[in-house]
Amino acid sequence: MGSSASKASRAAGSAARKYPARPSPSTTTQPQPQAAAPSPSSTSNALPQAPPAPSGQPGPTVKPRPQASGDRSEAINLDASDPDFAQSLRSIGPVQPNPTLSPTSAFSPGQNIRPQAPNPRSNPALAVLEARSKLQDGADREFLEAGRRGHQGREFLDVYTIRQILTLRDEQRRKTDDIEKALGLKRGVVDRLGASGVVELAQETGRAQRDINMV
Repeated sequence: MGSSASKASRAAGSAARKYPARPSPSTTTQPQPQAAAPSPSSTSNALPQAPPAPSGQPGPTVKPRPQASGDRSEAINLDASDPDFAQSLRSIGPVQPNPTLSPTSAFSPGQNIRPQAPNPRSNPALAVLEARSKLQDGADREFLEAGRRGHQGREFLDVYTIRQILTLRDEQRRKTDDIEKALGLKRGVVDRLGASGVVELAQETGRAQRDINMV
């Protein structure tokens, strides 16, 4: 059996293959020819087509004619208003203005108003500063006028001048007019210090003063 099978296979291999004599219909179908595109010369020589005749009604792209009006109608008022803003104004209600005292205001002066600022003249600190400023201005003016003709004498004194006045008055027993003339003071300045014993020189009674007295 094995020999017969091998013989059959050799016979099949040696047999020549047969191909079909005609091609199948699917392979012989040719594509349909397409229309040839017009050449540039033919398109350039063609006559221009006339535009379509206008119809009686405007097309959809034509804007409507504006309807101008010189009066404000209800439609214009509604178009210009903001409903949200109007609702906010209605919720706030009428505004209460601050009270003023202008001549055109309807505010009554009899109503309670906010307290005004305190009077600067009733403030002790401001009064002291104002008095000190006036004294400083007077001292500066007196310093500039010192030594000029018609100057009535000094009125503002320093500590050294006050000590000289007390020494001449209490220890040397000199008169008031002589002291003012000697020191170039204005008339009445010595009397402002008070009587003898009211303002006087301080005396040191400690150990240092005893040592000075012993020397």
